[in-house]
Amino acid sequence: MEASILAGVSQTDFNPKHAVAWLEEQPEELQLWQALFQELLICAEKPKQSSGNACVKLHGFVEQCSKSTKPALRDFAFAESTALRLFDFFMEWNEQDSHRSMRLVLDFLAYSISNNPTPEVGASVKETILDNTISTITQQSSRPSVKSAMVALDHFIQKKLVYLCRILEIYRNLHGLPADNDALWDAFIAKIFTWMELHYVCPVAGKLLVTIFTSSWFEDRNIKHQPETWHKFIYSGLQMNIDYLEPIKLYIFVPLFKADRAGSLAYLHHLSLLQRLTSKDNNRWDLNSMLWLAMLEAGKKIGVVDEPGRDQEQNSQPGSRLQADVLERVLCHDSHEARSSAVSILIASPSTTKPYTAAALELLKQYLPSFHEDPDPKMRYDVLGHSRNMIKRVQSTIESLRREVDRISKKINKLAASKAVPELPSEVKDDQLQRHQNDIVAKLRDTLRQHEDFVSWYVSFLKDELAPTTSYQRHITALKAMVFIIRPALLPVNNLNSSSELRSLLIDATWFRSVLDLIMDPFDDVRETAASLIMSLILESGESVLQGDMNGLSRTPTEELQRFCHKADELARRTARADHSDGAARSFELLCRSSMDTKERIQIPFKVLSSLETKLSAAEQDLATAVLQAPVHGSFASLRYIWGSLSNIKFTETELEDLAELQDRAVTCCRRIWQTVRHVLCDDSPEGHLPEELEEVEGLDTKDLLSYSFRAIHESSNLMRVIASNARQNRSNGLLVPSRQNFETIGRLTFDELSNLRHRGAFTTVSQTFTSCCQLVKYFSNSSNDESSLLDEWYKGALACIHTQASTTRRSAGIPALIVGILSSNAEHPSFEDVIRNLKEIGGRPALVSETDGSNLPQVHALNCIKDIFKSSYLSKRAEPYLTDCLQLAANSLKSEVWAIRNCGLLLLRSLIDCLFGTSESKTSIEAGWDGRTVKIPYHKFKSLPALLVNLLEMGRQSSGVLIGTQTAESVFPALDIIRRAGPPEEFRDKLYDILAWYLGSRIWHVREIAARTLCSFLLKPGWLESVADLIMNSGGSANKLHGALLTFKFLLERLAEVMPDQLSGSEIQAVYDLLDKLLSTNHCMSTCSDVRAVFVEILNFVKGLDRAKDPSEAHPATYLFYQLTFQVFGMSNQSEESITPSALEDIRFGQVAFQHASDTEVEHSLGQIVDLALGGDINIACCMLESLSDVDSLEKSEARKKLVSIYIQVCLGSDAPEPRIIALKNLVTLMDKMLRDTTGYWQKHLPANETITQLWADLYRKPMNPSLSDAIIRASGPLLAIMMSRPDGAAPNDLASWIRSWGAMMSDAGLADRTFDTRMAAVGAIGSFSANVVSVFAPETTPDPSHLGWLMALYDALNDDDDEIRAAAASAAAPLLSNQTFVSVEAGRRLLRWLLDRYGAVDEFRAHVACRMAGHSPSASSSPLTQDSGDITAAAAATLLGDWIPAEAQLAEAMRFDDSLFVVEEQNLYVDEVRETRRWRDVFSSLPPLPSSQTPSQSSPSAEATLSQWTLAGLQTLTCLVKTERGDGPLGWTSKPEVFAICARILVSSSALAANHAEIKEELRRFRDEGRAAEIHGLLLGMCDGLDG
Repeated sequence: MEASILAGVSQTDFNPKHAVAWLEEQPEELQLWQALFQELLICAEKPKQSSGNACVKLHGFVEQCSKSTKPALRDFAFAESTALRLFDFFMEWNEQDSHRSMRLVLDFLAYSISNNPTPEVGASVKETILDNTISTITQQSSRPSVKSAMVALDHFIQKKLVYLCRILEIYRNLHGLPADNDALWDAFIAKIFTWMELHYVCPVAGKLLVTIFTSSWFEDRNIKHQPETWHKFIYSGLQMNIDYLEPIKLYIFVPLFKADRAGSLAYLHHLSLLQRLTSKDNNRWDLNSMLWLAMLEAGKKIGVVDEPGRDQEQNSQPGSRLQADVLERVLCHDSHEARSSAVSILIASPSTTKPYTAAALELLKQYLPSFHEDPDPKMRYDVLGHSRNMIKRVQSTIESLRREVDRISKKINKLAASKAVPELPSEVKDDQLQRHQNDIVAKLRDTLRQHEDFVSWYVSFLKDELAPTTSYQRHITALKAMVFIIRPALLPVNNLNSSSELRSLLIDATWFRSVLDLIMDPFDDVRETAASLIMSLILESGESVLQGDMNGLSRTPTEELQRFCHKADELARRTARADHSDGAARSFELLCRSSMDTKERIQIPFKVLSSLETKLSAAEQDLATAVLQAPVHGSFASLRYIWGSLSNIKFTETELEDLAELQDRAVTCCRRIWQTVRHVLCDDSPEGHLPEELEEVEGLDTKDLLSYSFRAIHESSNLMRVIASNARQNRSNGLLVPSRQNFETIGRLTFDELSNLRHRGAFTTVSQTFTSCCQLVKYFSNSSNDESSLLDEWYKGALACIHTQASTTRRSAGIPALIVGILSSNAEHPSFEDVIRNLKEIGGRPALVSETDGSNLPQVHALNCIKDIFKSSYLSKRAEPYLTDCLQLAANSLKSEVWAIRNCGLLLLRSLIDCLFGTSESKTSIEAGWDGRTVKIPYHKFKSLPALLVNLLEMGRQSSGVLIGTQTAESVFPALDIIRRAGPPEEFRDKLYDILAWYLGSRIWHVREIAARTLCSFLLKPGWLESVADLIMNSGGSANKLHGALLTFKFLLERLAEVMPDQLSGSEIQAVYDLLDKLLSTNHCMSTCSDVRAVFVEILNFVKGLDRAKDPSEAHPATYLFYQLTFQVFGMSNQSEESITPSALEDIRFGQVAFQHASDTEVEHSLGQIVDLALGGDINIACCMLESLSDVDSLEKSEARKKLVSIYIQVCLGSDAPEPRIIALKNLVTLMDKMLRDTTGYWQKHLPANETITQLWADLYRKPMNPSLSDAIIRASGPLLAIMMSRPDGAAPNDLASWIRSWGAMMSDAGLADRTFDTRMAAVGAIGSFSANVVSVFAPETTPDPSHLGWLMALYDALNDDDDEIRAAAASAAAPLLSNQTFVSVEAGRRLLRWLLDRYGAVDEFRAHVACRMAGHSPSASSSPLTQDSGDITAAAAATLLGDWIPAEAQLAEAMRFDDSLFVVEEQNLYVDEVRETRRWRDVFSSLPPLPSSQTPSQSSPSAEATLSQWTLAGLQTLTCLVKTERGDGPLGWTSKPEVFAICARILVSSSALAANHAEIKEELRRFRDEGRAAEIHGLLLGMCDGLDG
């Protein structure tokens, strides 16, 4: 019976109640409950997948025992040993394999403690558990159970088994801390926050913190942490790591709102007072602002925070309401994180039917477009998620409002009908009710109208985003947002009527044409998304929407799609570009799916195949002509898309036979193209290979031939993979299935390609196809032997390639892909173990340089195969058991005499290291190394790894012979890297420490450096200084050892400053100085080795920096010791033996120290002397000295900053070399900007004089210059000109205006799109320096100076730069002009235009600029007149701007020229949208104030409006002629080209702006609109003609 009960524990029908009843009948002396308890624990300790309800059974058993009538069972249940055993089980298994039933264990522990018949036992259990959990949370170890500890502690607090005062007392006792409650809480909470680095701990850590924040301190008093205290804790936690913001929002703020609504609202109010994001003086993105927005976001999702503009509802719970102006300032802030939170706050709601307020809808209309064009993909992804919720909410709201209006209207009508009955006593009351209901209906209808208007705006906005001129970001975001409208199934809305209505607003001729055009877009994801939208229409409800009519389309969508396919195919044939071919292929798939008749559907691939066979025949006869005139990759791609689309359709047997013929011919085509181009792709250097017979062909080069060949193989391989993948299907179900013969042909052809290809780009596609074939072999097994026969054939072929294929380099072509593909089949034969064993045997064979010429090295191929196995995400887990053996193999390869084998061994080691650590670690973290806390490698999992690391390092110590240096480095670096990143294994810690200490004396500098960095991981602990002192003192007379020890010292100080700053207190710094002082007096290597002295000075500099950081206001007493030690080293350098030449590094370090010292002293000429000496000697030393002072804030004394200005100017005037002048100018700019920002005026007198500036400017252009110096001059021009502007006694007004105009022209030229990034950034920086210091010139009471327009327009152009960094810098530069508010660039551009309009609207020159921008005219910067007085200059500048405009006819002729080149030269600026810019300037033009009668333009100098009118009218007439002569437009028509569309938009937008006052333009615009509708001109262009009939 006992055996049966124990055996039944693991069964699902085990009943704890029955088991306890049985135990009650058994003799006590047997203690069978112990055996049963142990068996239940064993079952519960199994992984979650196999343990089933074991935890439930375990809990049920001990619970039933606690309620048993038998005393022995009750004693067992409440025993301390039972409770602690359960707690240990929970701590271990909840950490590794937690599931919900684990909480039952905690429930029983709480019950056992609170209801224990022996209270002392319960108290002891509680204290033991609390000690364990709190010590686990606050003491970091290599493998902590911190998650389980936090869950247990949180559970005990919530069950009121322990109060906060007791937790604090236990923490204080455990760590021996003083009784300061505030300091104790700060330290304890910080320990919890530290664990939030681990993502799986974040939820439980957040829950524990919320419990601590909201729980009582004492049992008898309701004292809790106040919201201000919450903020102190959370703020400190966020200070530790900015990445904690998201976990804080999700796991602290959201639960806080649920747990303590009133306290959370108080905390939110507290944060709103602290944040500076929306302040008018300094809207910076700081930690308080982050927390404020995160709290708002959490509150909005919970429903505590409401939208702006909503009235407080009666009887509603207290909440918080945002002000519209506050949210608006955040929506246009320059911080990505702030804007992302703001849009989430605006859109999110716990209810999907709650209407938006009018203010919220207006904010969405104004700012949602800027989110669509954000360069950050994560921001766009977040916005799409918010847009999905917005669409769902708007649709649900509209439907809900309509139902509510109908319901109340019916009630009103019923009440009105009842009033017709006479003599009702409640008539007055009914009248009041009716008036109230009428008011409600009016409000509901008004809200409904607002939402319907918003839907119309949103649909129109999405269509406009598809214009050819918009950027990739706007295209892809709009298309993905449309997916939510086209596919209503993605929106979980109960009623789909509103969804259908929204979709009907979207889908029309304009939308259809725009989406079709985007199927040919250069970006793959745009093409894919656009095609998927059309496909969604085809697949809806099993019938094609394209068969019916579409709003605004003169033919059916299917007929339009047929025309589009013809145009796309012709375009792809003419250009052979990959994007055009792919787009044409996708269009054929859409056409095939849109055909309702199966015969028509099947005819499409037959037509494509016939065309392909014709092209292949031409290529087989004359490859050169085929390359230039008949590309084949588009046809292969079309077949691939069509075949993939047909694979899910059921066919009749006759149709399947027809398709089988098509399949046979397609596979044959794949074989034919391989035979045609293999000689191109199989050459050892295919990138530069052109066969002799093709060298004389005119117009053919290597690029064309290689592109034709690669793309043909790429697409044909994709086609074969699609055909082969249907092997999973069953022909008897009417589905496409490849024949066995076709499958074997595909497999063997792919094997042949992969084993011979040398073009690396083709490997990826072909290897994927081969891998698919290997995985699909199992579907063609007719007998027990057939399954492995094909795999065996390929495996033998792969081994043959390994042994026979030449290896002229370290690469192995497609051989590794063959092995990886075969292993991915997961077949029994060849097995994974056999393959790995064979590869290890081949890779481990010895090879001698004397016995091989390096052309036949199977070891190289074998090592590369193993490397790719570990790099494969599919195979790496299966390969883990062999990792240590392969590490040994790689280490042995490092001993080889053959370079290729050693190199492949290193590559294999790198792959194995990546397998150990993963590839997700950031570069910064990798370079930083171990942090002294959690070991990053599970050494217990790879038990032989530590011993292998020791062997690798020992092998480096035993190297000898000619290659000792190379072998040492190659064998040591991987082992050192593993230890440096992961931390040392405990069992070999001492031995590894001794070995690494030996490597500190290596004669190879880099080995010493890496060994020193690795040794840091052993010393990240208290007592580090004694260990370092031992290393230094044990170096003896070896200069290398001393150098290595000092490197260790230096790296350790840097690492401690990052991860353990508490280990660098004032006493430690003093001890460091003492140690260095002792070293100077005891080690003679200091006087003989320059490298040692250089590191010594670096350590001194670093420690002095730490010393300065402790108290920057006054020097630490050790500063004197710093200079004393430094000059002792100087003395040693000067007194060293003449035969010992100081190294350049030593000279640089000494120069930096001397420069720092001189800059800190009062004597100015000493600094100048050092500069002169450095410039007269090694320029590199002078540059390093100047760079050491690049940080202005590091200078301790203000006097030092004064003299540095003259020193930097001295460098520029005294040197002809560009390099020191570049650094001096950069440093000078930093100093001048800081001085100019000073509001006290103290620094003004120390700025360079006007004469000095003039002399410097002239000298800079006289001497040799390089691009970097030119950029530095541009950057320095801004503050230099600002200095001259800031002085009342400066230049004459006319001269100053002339300088400003010249400078503005220089900024415009430097900001052109074809300039380098550095040049454009320098111009923006200069403008930023200038604008920050001349903002007073633009005060409202002052007369605007037109001379500033040049740089202001350059600033506006920078806000439209292609690079987001430059746009961000330009937005910062514009901030002083925009009330010191930092906006995102798109909003800064809009506001800057409004600012320009307010100040320069009446200035002729600005009006000329507006007209130029509307017409797309870009005058040259050098054409501005500069020699006249200010009035004449302004008039002349306006006349210059309005002259020599290129007629629209010439622009259109240039834009419409067809470019059939294979590789298109990309535009310099892909961000700017010409249409949006024209509309912006149109709005400015429409808002220009009328000119006074005294300024009426003469005939000799026409106004901006007259010039624009002439250009626009001529352009309109040209467009009308084009519409008549181009024989229709339509998809892929002449207006689909972005350049043409932009010119057309400029003409039409300008026409609409001028039409009200120019009847001729209005009539011509109406004529174009009418002609355009008939010619199917782009709907977005025709939409620009709206309003003519009003």
